[in-house]
Amino acid sequence: MVKGLSNEDIATRIVQIYFKEIARLGYKRSLKLDEVINAYYYTLSKLKDKKQVMVKVMKEVVETEKELKTETKEELLPSMTETVSKTTETTVLQE
Repeated sequence: MVKGLSNEDIATRIVQIYFKEIARLGYKRSLKLDEVINAYYYTLSKLKDKKQVMVKVMKEVVETEKELKTETKEELLPSMTETVSKTTETTVLQE
């Protein structure tokens, strides 16, 4: 999205694109004003909710990062240790 646009501008553009696609695909031949208004307010509410969602996701990411910092490489990638051991054993056996 373009920086500096308000949620209202973004909602207007999204609704405009949405209805252009509907008209282009021929799903609807006419639109009622109520449908356009409802679509606008629905989109606007979703855009306003995005801040709350982003805050929640950021908290989860920070918590996950904290957990990952305390884990060892073996805990994070247990199969890597097994692969290295098997490869070393195979090399020794072939010599």
